[in-house]
This record gives sequence, C-alpha cells and structure tokens, in this order.
Amino acid sequence: MNQPYLHPANQIIQDSAPKETLYITGLNDKIKLEDLKFVLYILFSQFGEVLQMVMKKTQKLRGQAFIVFQNITYATNAKAALSGMIVYDKPLIIEFAYKKSVIFDRIEGKFYYKQKQHKELQPNLPNELMKEKKQKKFDEKIQNSSHLNQGEINNVLLIESLPPFVTEIMLSELFRQYPGYSLIKLIPARGLAFVEYQNDDQATVALKGLSNFKITPECQLKVKYAKK
Repeated sequence: MNQPYLHPANQIIQDSAPKETLYITGLNDKIKLEDLKFVLYILFSQFGEVLQMVMKKTQKLRGQAFIVFQNITYATNAKAALSGMIVYDKPLIIEFAYKKSVIFDRIEGKFYYKQKQHKELQPNLPNELMKEKKQKKFDEKIQNSSHLNQGEINNVLLIESLPPFVTEIMLSELFRQYPGYSLIKLIPARGLAFVEYQNDDQATVALKGLSNFKITPECQLKVKYAKK
C-alpha cells in the first residue's frame, strides 16, 4: 500500500538511524540562498554524489537544508567530518533525516500519491551550477602571462578558470577548511584567485586536497602554486 507523501520538515527526529539524507540546521539565513546552496554543495559533495538539495526561504524551513546522498556511507562520512564546521559565521548542526528520501522511491520505481506537484522530488542544485556547462578558456595572452606559470612551492596558491558566478566568499569558505588559511584575493575579470596560507606546508596540503575538486559537475578547480 502506498504511503502518503511526508514533507521534509516532518522527517526529522533526534538520534535517528543513519540515512542517505542529512538534515542541517542553524544556517545563516541572511546569506543569499543561491550562495548558501553553492557552498553547501561544494562542501558536502566531497564525500560522494549529492542527488538532491532542498532549501527554502519559507518561515518553516529557513536556515535549514536537506541533502540527499547516493548512499548511507557518503552521508555518514559527511556528517562526521562537517558537524560543527563554521559556515558563514555559524556552526553546521547535522542530523540524519527520520524518513528515507522519496527520491529513492522514484529510483526504485515506486510512486506516492501526490497532493500537488512536489518540486522536492526533482534535483534542486543551485541554478548557476546547472547552467554552467563548460568554462571558457583564457585567451592566449592571459594563458602565456608570467603569473600563470607554475611557481615553486610556496605559501600562495593560484586558482584558474573560475566560473563567473564564483565569489570571494564562496572560495574562502572552501579553502578555510585547511589549517593556516590567511586570506584570498579574487580577480573576477580574469577568472583568477590567489589564496594565501601561513606557510608552504599548509598551502601544499590545501593544493593536494582541492586540485581537480569539482565545484560543478562540469568544472574542476585548477590549483597550482603562484609564481612569486
């Protein structure tokens, strides 16, 4: 017998058993929704494929997010690693959802009675992520400029070919995960950013951790040592 559709806001209980779906609370609701979605996506997708994100600005759901992973292992690892992390000046409070996401019933060929068309059943990644299919190459003059050549090991990293929707705050939330993060400088007109760490070793750890990291399904971070 088919079960009734259960809204995500009613799917949570403290200390529920591990599920593919995580429930995040305490998010900074003063941040633009698309910016917050982007940061959460790049943080959580490090641990496995994210099938769905549900975030809304309604009074009942503001400051909350539901993130659905492909399997329980990905969700468990993400919860363990990211619980308490400061994002936009607030710690992530992460629990497992009480109910299994209805997206898996779609995958398994099951169907629920719907009182209305539920947008939550559709993948809901940030709009800019879906629109950004490919990144434009730098023109030949920029590609050949001296500061784009691979530098020797040092405490400053260079990120190239950034999509136009990426902001300095988004990048800082990603790179500040690594110890020693100092500051970041984004040059939007050239699709470049420089990230400074306190020493060479800390910069090297961040470079190894984030090189080729997918900030969208089609775009990977290109990270190297800046040439001084």
